[in-house]
Amino acid sequence: MDIYFLPKDELTELIEILRETGKVFWTRERDLPSNLENIRTIRIEELDEEYIMDYRVPGLRAYDIFKSFLLPLNFKVAEYPDKKWIDVELNAKKTVLLGLKSCDLVAFSMLDAVFLEDPEFMDPFYKKNRESIVIVSSDCSRIGDSCFCNLLGNTPYATSGFDLNISEVSDGYLLESGSPLGEEILEELSLPGARKKGIEERDKRREKVLKDLEKQNSKFLKAFSDLSKLVSEGYYRDEGWEPGSTCVSCGACTNVCPVCYCFTLFDRFDKKGEKSKRFMVWDSCQYKGFSQMAGGMNPRFPMMERFKNRYYHKFFRFYERYGKYKCTGCGRCIDNCLGDIDMREVLASVKIGKVVK
Repeated sequence: MDIYFLPKDELTELIEILRETGKVFWTRERDLPSNLENIRTIRIEELDEEYIMDYRVPGLRAYDIFKSFLLPLNFKVAEYPDKKWIDVELNAKKTVLLGLKSCDLVAFSMLDAVFLEDPEFMDPFYKKNRESIVIVSSDCSRIGDSCFCNLLGNTPYATSGFDLNISEVSDGYLLESGSPLGEEILEELSLPGARKKGIEERDKRREKVLKDLEKQNSKFLKAFSDLSKLVSEGYYRDEGWEPGSTCVSCGACTNVCPVCYCFTLFDRFDKKGEKSKRFMVWDSCQYKGFSQMAGGMNPRFPMMERFKNRYYHKFFRFYERYGKYKCTGCGRCIDNCLGDIDMREVLASVKIGKVVK
């Protein structure tokens, strides 16, 4: 695809076009009191007219996740008794997600593999939400302490999976389309082609961020060389899993993970309509009751069994079925863990059979 140049003062024009396309949600760095200046929070918010003029493209992935736009936290999937078959219709209006990073796009591709592309079942609710979404991604201009996407073969910039991608350069932005819709948006903007100097600057910025990642995660490289074998063999021994001993089974890691999709179903009777409604809600494999079966039997009652099973599923079972690891390296689980557990350190410890200092 061709690459175009957008001057900084014309970013608002792009945003206005996106608003015409659908409801826009963006990642924005919040202004914080001076005593918290070292804490930079990036949240997903619905676009607010007040901030359009001074919007900045965040250089780091959001702490929030975009998974809820595809798999809502709580939504109705059926009601009965009902003899009518109801087709799940496509949302009338698009939802534009602005500011996704490469790790978010990788997460979408993994969820697609499960809910759209699996030959055994295609989820109509997921399909409806997925087809209603417009993705405007942007390059990472810096790394977070918990970022490790490079260890999983990913990059801090998107190369596919977007409708439009934004790369910041010194005098503006480079825009690249990844779909027919992205091309339409660029045509409406009527932008000039990017100059060779601008493309070279973008490539140098990307190379620097990737090198920063490689330097930060160099000590974990060996542990990530063959995760499928490492976790499948390590699962059956106790040595090396000690970093997980501080886990409190709060479920934060799975709730903030962009690719965890465990759910449960519950029914609620509507007395007024005399029907039962079935809802799908997020669940977590880290909760004590998640694996409980009839008669109270629970194969993963001990906390450590649940902790190990999460790794086993991410790096063995999912890989065995879909040919990819169920992790993007975004590091959100590290940022939100109450037990201060670092996934990189866990895998490194399992690799050598003892705690890595």
